[in-house]
Amino acid sequence: MTEKSEYSLNLLEKLEDEVNSCINCGFCESVCPTLPSSGFRSSIGARGRVDVGKEMIREIKGKGVIELKVDESFYSCLDCYACLQVCPAGVNAGKVSEIGKEIITSGELTIEDQKNPIANMIVELTMKYRNPLGIREVCAGWSAGLQFESESTNLLYTGNMYQMMAYNETLRKIEKSMGDAFSKNMARYLTKHSGLSKYMKYFRNKKTEREMNSYLKNIYSLLKDSGIKFTYLHEEEPYPGTFIHDLGYEKEFSEYAKYLCDLFHERKVKTIITVDPHTYDLLKNTLPSYVTDFDFKVIYYLDLLEENDFQRTSDNITYHEPCHLVLRGEGYNRPKKLLESIAKVSMPYRSGKKVFCCGGPDELLYGKLSSNISEERFRQLKETGTEKIITACPICLSNLKKDDSVEDISSYLISRRKDNLKEVQ
Repeated sequence: MTEKSEYSLNLLEKLEDEVNSCINCGFCESVCPTLPSSGFRSSIGARGRVDVGKEMIREIKGKGVIELKVDESFYSCLDCYACLQVCPAGVNAGKVSEIGKEIITSGELTIEDQKNPIANMIVELTMKYRNPLGIREVCAGWSAGLQFESESTNLLYTGNMYQMMAYNETLRKIEKSMGDAFSKNMARYLTKHSGLSKYMKYFRNKKTEREMNSYLKNIYSLLKDSGIKFTYLHEEEPYPGTFIHDLGYEKEFSEYAKYLCDLFHERKVKTIITVDPHTYDLLKNTLPSYVTDFDFKVIYYLDLLEENDFQRTSDNITYHEPCHLVLRGEGYNRPKKLLESIAKVSMPYRSGKKVFCCGGPDELLYGKLSSNISEERFRQLKETGTEKIITACPICLSNLKKDDSVEDISSYLISRRKDNLKEVQ
């Protein structure tokens, strides 16, 4: 093998450590959402990704570079970690994909540029505008007219996640009607002419925008009614950088993590109140390993709500668990417990440590694959036979909302709040 930098050698070592324990049993394929949804293409599945990782190692050691086209295999991974839950050897194909994407973005070990143009655009815009679509100011619109405690050390941090769902539908339609090649060419053009991102605000679905803003206002009201005092960064609020990390841009993410940490310190934040699973997982389980002075308390807003504030009902509802809550870190099931204190909760057969992902993380890069996964998950949820399907994630909500039965947990909680019920009566 030709001489490589210490950074590349470390990546290769990390990849070897992850794939070498694989015994090729295939248990991971029984739970991988992307494999059946891709028509059982072996490289678009958990075991296939590990096999691709092994082949990459052989090529690097033999030829010094990777000639194999590997980007689709790794970029299509949902990073849901369902494979890890069933692997007897403890191999995480999601981690293999993360390392594989980092190898691609480093560019040193591949014979050609295998970066995904859409991924590259997202990272470039986020680094420049602190938002994947360059619409940070627009994302603060939901808070107009609301009162916040400017001196509070508790920060309500939306991370722009609910707000960006208003753009996903339009971007999916463009990709579906114009094709993958058009989307990639458009991404390349926007990367070169990033100033044009200011026009992205016109690509939002206004109906979805109103819905997502209403969920954020629900969260605001639930916290206020619980006596919680908090501040908000308004137009200064940045995206948390989840895409940068998930797409393998580790050097950029290290820089972004420091920016976030410095911003929170400048605003004298002590507690960060998150509202979505991806941001909660990133700040709770990932960011502390990138910055030495990440000394903030990270909580999910549902932890601040009391069960006694809600009226027990005879409702029978279905709960879809977001992967980034139940399959990351030590697992987090506060949404399910809170719902169980209010109603009878029915769970689909793919739940808990074997939960089936909604397909959301693939929606911008692999729209058709994401759609196939979401259709399958929606079918599983509908099989429970309940009238309502509740989720606690804006990405899951956006991907699974095939009809009006799918609802954000904040909306359901607002409807069952005791004070609200008294007003209705």
